[in-house]
Amino acid sequence: MNKFNKLSGPFEIFRIIEFEGSFREPEHLIPSATEKAFKNTQSFQDTRFYDPYSKKLIMSFHGILIKTSKSIILVDTCIGNNKHRPAIPEWHMRKGTFLEEINHTGIKLEDIDYVLCTHLHADHVGWNTKLLDGRWIPTFPNATYLFGKEEIDFWEKDKTANHNSWNDSIEPILVSGQAQIVESNHHIEPGVDLVPAFGHSPGHVMLKLNDGNSIAYVIGDVIHHPVQIEHPDWSSMFCWDEAKAASMRSSILSEVANKNHLLIPAHFPSPTAVKIKSFESGFWIDE
Repeated sequence: MNKFNKLSGPFEIFRIIEFEGSFREPEHLIPSATEKAFKNTQSFQDTRFYDPYSKKLIMSFHGILIKTSKSIILVDTCIGNNKHRPAIPEWHMRKGTFLEEINHTGIKLEDIDYVLCTHLHADHVGWNTKLLDGRWIPTFPNATYLFGKEEIDFWEKDKTANHNSWNDSIEPILVSGQAQIVESNHHIEPGVDLVPAFGHSPGHVMLKLNDGNSIAYVIGDVIHHPVQIEHPDWSSMFCWDEAKAASMRSSILSEVANKNHLLIPAHFPSPTAVKIKSFESGFWIDE
């Protein structure tokens, strides 16, 4: 069974899944999601998003592959194979089938025109490179890799951060000449634009897609888990600036609520691409 699925929305969109399932207790990821607080959420009641047996959140680690009339764009490259990540066993020295899953869509690696990293955390940059004869080389030979200027400027100061992923997943792209450092509002092509979304990281960006009929935002880690739709003020323990991250969540939820727009986060399990409705008490998924 192929580990990708086609999503609704503008253009042609595929979710390329690296892995999906139970992953960490709520409070581990989101400190405000204590056992007592989390039990009062809709997410707690929804077995798509929470496993009551393991008492862990259900999460997905995936890339978003977009085919427009002009380009093929891969947003976020997940964890990667052969990456030394001993602090997180699920990430350490993986031997997964992410590249095969891209091929199953009918798109070849050499067909990809752009690779966009919404931010430079280790689980969003891993497949930027692959190991060949002991060297890290760009995985997508014909792609331009888009990195946000603010994000590069910040993480370049500490190349040991993010599980040393700069050295195996960023630096080789910069050296190869395939990188393009862009502003946070960079225009890629008609209907495809970067949108600043600072907070989770210093230079986090989203991708806005608009084909003239529908609109979607590919939002990276602006929202990690559906419980943050209910509680936009609940930031993850990995957020660089919790207040800015919370403000960004509230902003994008207000932007799309009741408008038939889609949000496509980097870690939502199925259905992944969701619409939002607002209530007097807040927001939730529009089923």
